[in-house]
Amino acid sequence: MEMEEGNPSSSEEEEEEEEDVALDSDMEQALLTFAKNSGTMNKYPTWRRTLLRRAKEEEMKRFCKAQAIQRRLNEIEAALRELEAQGMRLELALRNQSSSPEEQKALWLEQLLHLVEKKNSLVAEEAELMITVQELSLEEKQLQLDQELRGYMNRDEVLKTAADRQAEEQILRKLVNVVNQRDALIRFQEQHRLSELAAGPGAQS
Repeated sequence: MEMEEGNPSSSEEEEEEEEDVALDSDMEQALLTFAKNSGTMNKYPTWRRTLLRRAKEEEMKRFCKAQAIQRRLNEIEAALRELEAQGMRLELALRNQSSSPEEQKALWLEQLLHLVEKKNSLVAEEAELMITVQELSLEEKQLQLDQELRGYMNRDEVLKTAADRQAEEQILRKLVNVVNQRDALIRFQEQHRLSELAAGPGAQS
């Protein structure tokens, strides 16, 4: 019985070790300082677990969103293939059935134009989803690089080696590059949105 009771505690220790690695060092230090200064060290473990859980929840949200986007992209790809096949059949009908009544030809042409509209709509949605995929990827990279950089910045300058300083500079450059990419992506989306708004009234008139 004593051994059975010991196993959960061992498991809990392993979970605590995993939490030590997963929790952002800068956030860890800020939380610890607050707990000490406010005289609430007894609540520190609970707060720490809460922060870690929220971080994992955010990571899971990004993962689930990426999975949902991938499923939708697969659906769009299949729908585009089907629209392409339908369009080819309608084009063949229009070319080969020259003796068909004009009403039938008009119906086929209307159906073909409807397919083109659906295709354009799906292509536009696909482009937006691909941009969202890039956003999620850059967001994940920024979080990882930010955590790595804070790990170096929180070290005592006296204890840093030349290799540490070089690694810190490299991470900083990568982080700045990722931030610039995210900014460029946001600007592109905004310009695209404004161009669509500007083209909307003109297309209707």
